[in-house]
Amino acid sequence: MNNTITPSPRRGRRALLAILASTTLIAAACGGDDDDAADTTAVPATAAPAPAPAEDPRADWPSTLTFAAVPAENAQDIGSYVTPQIIADELGVEMEFVQAADYAGVIEGMIAERVDLGSFGGFSYVIATGAGADIDVVGLWSSETPDGYGDYRSYLIVPVGSDIATPADLAGKRVCFVDPGSTSGFLFPSAALLAEGLDPTENSTDIEAIFAGGHDASAIAVNNGDCDAGFAYDTMVTEQLIESGDIPGVIDGTGEGETVNEAEATLEIIWKSTPIAAPPLAAGNWLPESMIDEIREIVTTKVNVDWAVDNGYCDSVDDCPLSDGPFWGYLAGEDSYFDGIRELCELTGSSKCEA
Repeated sequence: MNNTITPSPRRGRRALLAILASTTLIAAACGGDDDDAADTTAVPATAAPAPAPAEDPRADWPSTLTFAAVPAENAQDIGSYVTPQIIADELGVEMEFVQAADYAGVIEGMIAERVDLGSFGGFSYVIATGAGADIDVVGLWSSETPDGYGDYRSYLIVPVGSDIATPADLAGKRVCFVDPGSTSGFLFPSAALLAEGLDPTENSTDIEAIFAGGHDASAIAVNNGDCDAGFAYDTMVTEQLIESGDIPGVIDGTGEGETVNEAEATLEIIWKSTPIAAPPLAAGNWLPESMIDEIREIVTTKVNVDWAVDNGYCDSVDDCPLSDGPFWGYLAGEDSYFDGIRELCELTGSSKCEA
């Protein structure tokens, strides 16, 4: 953005003519036939000081930013995500990518100020801020339209024909979670188990807790018989794994009508959580304030599938990987949006709520 104001040529010429005309009138008024008029010595005018150069608002911006994401559940390289590409291009900076081995990797990277932009779940954001990460929300997922946040849910799945019908039936079973820092893959499932008097932690004697490392891995483990039940976020079960061919279909045993390919289905949904706060994109407050403001503007106005298609980043809105998981784009949000997750941490007393 150029903050220098440049006068137009026409305006400058009029000003010069006005000055010349004024000078002529003054000379005419002061002149005459009096040869005895006192002789005066002309004093050269002092030149006006040159205007200070306009300050570049980007002068203190770093030339490279670091973008990190939680494990890509669909095994896609985060370097192919459209979100960091758009941000880098619009800012005019380089973008380095960190594909973390687990949720803790992104959290620790932001606490240590090694990661400038982090894409993760609400629970991971709460863990990071609770552990002292100086970060803030620059955007919140909107699932399919620009009309509302991308709230989502955790699903409990079992093999078709299983005798497990509710979370209470998980006692003594092998239960797949995603990661200790996963909102839909651990925090909300933990609350469901605690409500039934079951300890969900890895040292539990009530269940055999298994952390699969990804939402896809959790569901596939159940499908392969490695876990008796497992948790994963909603569209991973009803869309992504079916589209990828990892599972042939799923039955919605809750009666909400999300059954897909019933005749071939190998998994059944038996429980759904309450809506979960949309995942955030967070930026480190150690970046210049003007840069954070610009990132927030870019994220909430340009990082969406419609803009990405119109500007050549994607071929279609149906094939536009902004990040992991299908969603429309980002809307504005703030830290207080995640107070519900903080309250759930207090209610469960989960040690996982701390980094």
